[in-house]
Amino acid sequence: MNPAQASPRSGRKYPIIDAHTHPFGNRGLDLSRDIRSVRDPVLLRRRNPALFQEMLKGTDDLTEEMLGEMDRAGIDRAIIQSRGIGTNEAVAQAVRKHPDRFTGLFRPVYNTRISGQQDALDYAELGRSMDYWVNELGLKGMGEIRVSRFSAESAPERIARDLVPLLEILARHRMPIMFQTAWTQFGTPIYHGVPTFVDDLAERFPEVPFIITKMGRGYDALFEMCLLIAFKHDNVYLDTVQSKPAHVARAVAEVGAERVIFGTDWEQTWAALKTPADIYTRSLAIVDESGISEGQKEWVLGRTAATLFGI
Repeated sequence: MNPAQASPRSGRKYPIIDAHTHPFGNRGLDLSRDIRSVRDPVLLRRRNPALFQEMLKGTDDLTEEMLGEMDRAGIDRAIIQSRGIGTNEAVAQAVRKHPDRFTGLFRPVYNTRISGQQDALDYAELGRSMDYWVNELGLKGMGEIRVSRFSAESAPERIARDLVPLLEILARHRMPIMFQTAWTQFGTPIYHGVPTFVDDLAERFPEVPFIITKMGRGYDALFEMCLLIAFKHDNVYLDTVQSKPAHVARAVAEVGAERVIFGTDWEQTWAALKTPADIYTRSLAIVDESGISEGQKEWVLGRTAATLFGI
């Protein structure tokens, strides 16, 4: 993709890349009655645990459904990853099917425990797996990791310490990694959504691009921390998922549009939410209402991701 090329889909003078999607799930599962507000996906596991477990088990490829929504919204390309279940082979297969529309990321497969003691990790095996994901499957980086899979700690310096073996493997490939912020619908601890530990890791591994996703999810206190870390480290990027226009404007002003990335977090639960609008309308509005210039939008909506992922 030529970042300077006009987008035939959106009508803009540049292509749009959704850099944060999880288009795998349980096809045919009706979530419309249970998900009507932003808070509903977060509470689904408590309000309707049977439905949540049914949704969570799904590994169907939903990329065709997402493509239809992308086309309607004028999205040229998406960076896709699993939800931590399913396989990286399925991600690579979806990319091979639509190489002009998708770029893939790998993720480790998680066990079912949200927090606390986890199964021991064989980092030598993980290193071999990562070589395969990169060299054989052609995947371009590590998607959102669940910190609780690698650390049961809450103190940022201890979380960072526990993540060092993973980053030592990833550093060999010099590829991006995503860390989520704030709450998740999976019930992971809030302290794992506070990205202070990224400061230690970004300092130790300057060759690794770190993407802090959701840059605080609209919460001012968390956003300030995300912005602080990105301001300090030029290998730290912020994505716009569920952020606020004012936060996008400040991030662009203080760290530059070339380190802010558009994303939607398209996956089955968030795509089911149609209020006040569909996921692409809601997500594009966060950027369009930020007041940044068209030149800055070109970076945020596509050029930053194209540059970072080598598209």
